Amino acid sequence: MYLRTTRLQSPPDAIEKGIAYFKEKVVPAAKATPGNAGAVLLVDRKSGSAVGITLWETAQALSASEQMGITSRTQSAAAMGGSIVNVERFEQVIQERTQPPKAGTFVRLNTVLGAPDKIDNTIKFIQKQVLTELKAQKGFRGLIMNVDRMTGRSTVATLWDTLADLEASEMKVSGLRRDAADAAGASDVKVEIFETAFAEIKQAARV
Repeated sequence: MYLRTTRLQSPPDAIEKGIAYFKEKVVPAAKATPGNAGAVLLVDRKSGSAVGITLWETAQALSASEQMGITSRTQSAAAMGGSIVNVERFEQVIQERTQPPKAGTFVRLNTVLGAPDKIDNTIKFIQKQVLTELKAQKGFRGLIMNVDRMTGRSTVATLWDTLADLEASEMKVSGLRRDAADAAGASDVKVEIFETAFAEIKQAARV
């Protein structure tokens, strides 16, 4: 599975407009494009930050959808009165869900800039160490890991029923985060909290 993520920044009071635009315009356009496997929108209502994600069955489908992506993100930014911060493309290497995707849940997004030659070691660490610990935490819904093998950049998103569940898990995951950074050859991990505003994914519960 492959994905394109587009980060947008808008005034906080424009987030609802951006959510509506994503549901009404971006999702139908993605669905109409061959090889699409779903779409997700993450938002931070306080800061006005949003991350739009489209998922693709193959690298070829991702590449062929680029024009759709350009049109969607340009129009989304205009609709929100905001700007495009960056666009990234990843391979999805872990998707472990205990429950189906659902709007209104919360995501802790960890971004790691590691060494390309340590990507596989990092994947193994997440699978063997992190998942085992997180599955025991109240409100855990899943873990998604995406990687860019060329740059060594990776994201690990942990999914939670409520913001309170996410916050309660922080004490447990903070040590794991440090160990994961070490496994990746990274000096630090960027951590962000988002609400899932939209999630519709056409794929099995596990990769």
